Amino acid sequence: MNEQTLWWTRLRRAAAESSRPARNWRWMLASLAIGAGLGLVAGLHRQGKAPAHLSLDVLVTVVRASVFVFVIVWLVVVALRVVRSRR
Repeated sequence: MNEQTLWWTRLRRAAAESSRPARNWRWMLASLAIGAGLGLVAGLHRQGKAPAHLSLDVLVTVVRASVFVFVIVWLVVVALRVVRSRR
């Protein structure tokens, strides 16, 4: 039971450290920018052979991709911090 408490404490600490914007602003901005770029490409690709233009669908795709990539990168950073704290 003691090991579970330590594991849970490590996970909470890693999540808290990964959520502080003052310390981690670089990876946060990079993940949002990468997600926005992927979303823009995907949104424009959805328009097919029509002339490329920024529509509401493209903007929604950009926001969705940005949030998705941000969450995935955040989970990876938390997992890395938990693994590092175990060593």
